[in-house]
Amino acid sequence: MSRPRVFRFSSWDALSVAVIPFQIAFFVVLAYEYRRLSPLALVALFPALFALYLQNAGANHNHYHTPFFRARWLNILTSMGFSMTASPKTPYNVGHGMHHATAESWNDMSILGMMGLRRPPHKQVLAALSFVAESFGLRYLISIYLLERRPLEQVAKIAAPKQPEVALEVLKQLKEPETLRRTKLDLAAWLGFRIVLCAIDWKFFLLYFLPCTYVIDMIRQGENYFQHWGAVDPNDRKRDSVSCYGTLYNLLTFNLGYHQEHHLRPGVHWLKLPRTTVELPPDRRSVPVAHYVNLPIFYPRRAAELARRRAEAAGGDGDSGSPRPE
Repeated sequence: MSRPRVFRFSSWDALSVAVIPFQIAFFVVLAYEYRRLSPLALVALFPALFALYLQNAGANHNHYHTPFFRARWLNILTSMGFSMTASPKTPYNVGHGMHHATAESWNDMSILGMMGLRRPPHKQVLAALSFVAESFGLRYLISIYLLERRPLEQVAKIAAPKQPEVALEVLKQLKEPETLRRTKLDLAAWLGFRIVLCAIDWKFFLLYFLPCTYVIDMIRQGENYFQHWGAVDPNDRKRDSVSCYGTLYNLLTFNLGYHQEHHLRPGVHWLKLPRTTVELPPDRRSVPVAHYVNLPIFYPRRAAELARRRAEAAGGDGDSGSPRPE
């Protein structure tokens, strides 16, 4: 059987690419209809918006690891398309690539802390105001300006004062000419679409789109946590994350639920990921429905076990092994 001419791996990737015009149309129609919709309808639409962002994340994730097209320019356009309705994809993808290159345990982290919900009220307000400024591209534009004109070590300390070493590795990759060019193209697509939404209805953009995006972004800050908390062994590529085999979840996200399989074989096309499940040990961890149910509150025994291990590692000091409230 001859390989497809346009698509590198499978013509089924057209489904992932179709996400782009579908989501663009959805947001444009929603912007035009915003003032006709009741407050109840707008609230009811939030789960649909979250599902769209999740779908975008799954399609982009697969495109990053296994670029859909043979032609490089088509892959660049696809990245720009995914950037339009979510966030600039090249910077995100560079950080995601580093995630695969490091062994990191999420078992001792707090989901509330990752989502920023443990900040005092005044910092919550500042974070929301900062997000509004970032939503007009200020953070990205300033970052690119500094990246091109300041020493990387200095920019890393500004971008991530708590983890300048990690930021430095990301910035080194972003400063490579081709990566920087793709970052600018993604940013232009992202910012351009937001300008379009503002032009259609600025009230929709400021009073609905931005608040919804802020909440969704906050939830998705914990995505790595949901995909890794409770993993059997953070240092074993066959046990260092958590899979979810929920049918609807994987249909929506193009098999994003097969996360342990993806860790084991990151270069395997998303359609073939289910075949790699047989390579995994039976004691690896998985959760039902969706990764977002993977919280300590739903798995108290696992939380208690991890708390006991923390106490043992600390020499028995601390809180007698009770799980940390999340």
